[in-house]
Amino acid sequence: MFLEILDIFGRGLKLRCPCCGHGRLFRTAFRTYGHCSACGERFEREPGQSFGAIYINVGLSALLAVSGYLVTNAFSTLTMSQQLGIRLLVAALGPVLFFRLAKGLWTSIIFLGEGLYLQWPNR
Repeated sequence: MFLEILDIFGRGLKLRCPCCGHGRLFRTAFRTYGHCSACGERFEREPGQSFGAIYINVGLSALLAVSGYLVTNAFSTLTMSQQLGIRLLVAALGPVLFFRLAKGLWTSIIFLGEGLYLQWPNR
């Protein structure tokens, strides 16, 4: 069970379908496919479901900013204004760089939690 969970997260990190591992998640740099080309699994069953990827993206970006702060303070001889310039650049680029990774991880989490596409009962 644990190895299967790790495999599903690995598929998310590789930006592949968490169900089969073969289909790609992204059509272009920032656009996802609607469903897997290999197994047909839908990646988003309702609008706004991928909102959790934003939280992962913010967390990864914050981790990058904090680790960058610690490294530049401990191991560099840069002035504070030079460090600030670097940190602002990293803070601006972090969310863009982590977008695909966050989306892949969130898709894996959704798949583990409840499956990607479940038929809703008729009400």
